[in-house]
Amino acid sequence: MSANRRTLHSALLELALTALMLFVVATTVRWLMGTLDPAAGGWWNVPEGRLLAVAPLSGYTVTAVMLSPWGRVTGGHINPAITLAMWRYGRTPGRDVAPFIAGQLLGSLLGIAAGRLVWGPVFASPAVEFAVIRPAPGWSWAAVAVIEAATMFVIVAVAGIGVSSRGLGPFTPWAVGTMIAAQIIAFGTLSGGIANPAREFGPALFSGDLSLLPVYLLAPPLGALAATVVINGITTRRRTTAQMSTTEEPAPAPQP
Repeated sequence: MSANRRTLHSALLELALTALMLFVVATTVRWLMGTLDPAAGGWWNVPEGRLLAVAPLSGYTVTAVMLSPWGRVTGGHINPAITLAMWRYGRTPGRDVAPFIAGQLLGSLLGIAAGRLVWGPVFASPAVEFAVIRPAPGWSWAAVAVIEAATMFVIVAVAGIGVSSRGLGPFTPWAVGTMIAAQIIAFGTLSGGIANPAREFGPALFSGDLSLLPVYLLAPPLGALAATVVINGITTRRRTTAQMSTTEEPAPAPQP
C-alpha cells in the first residue's frame, strides 16, 4: 500500500472511531444528563452525581478505542490535540496530521448526526441540545482556555512518557482513559472538562452555540504542543547524557 493510500485509510479509520466516540457521548448525555430531575431530589439527580457515571463511560470509551484493532492501526487519537502531540513525539508522520484532524472533525459531525437520528427530537431539546458543552455561569473564555490547555498538557505529558517507555507503553491507554474520567469529574460542571476539539465541534455546530467553540478548538492543541516541548526536551537531555557516558573513556590507571 502506498503512503498516500495508507494515510487515507488511517484518516477514514479516525473518522469512524471519532464518530463512534461521539455517538457514545450523545447516548450518554441523552440518557444520563438529559434525564436529570432536580425536583426528585437525591445525589443522583444533580449534575455532579450523574458525572460519576458519565466520566468513566467517556474516559474508558477512549481506552477501548485505543485498544481496538482500528485504534492500533491509527493510534486511536480521536482528538486533534493528540494527533498534533503524536506528530511532535515522532509517532505520526507529518503527512497524516491534516487528514487525521479533518477526519476527526467530520467524524464528530457524523456521530452527533447519528445521535439525532437514533434518539429523535429529544436529542435537540433544551435538556440535551446535541450534547453541547457549556461552562458554569461566571466562567470567562480565558478561564476555560486555561483549564482546557492545562488538562491536555497533563494528558499529553503522561502519554509522552508512556509511548517512550517499553515498560509503561501497555498502560498508556488506561492512563489516558483514567485522566479523561478524572478531568470530567473535576471540571465537567465548571469549564466543561473535555480537552478535545472533536468532542465539541459537532455538538456546537448542530446546536448553533458557537460562542466558546474557538476556545475549545484551540486551547487543547496549545496545551498539547506545550507538553511535547517539555517532554521532548527531557528526553533529548537524557539521551545526550547517556551518549556522553558511553563515549567517555575511563581515565588511565596511575603508573606505579
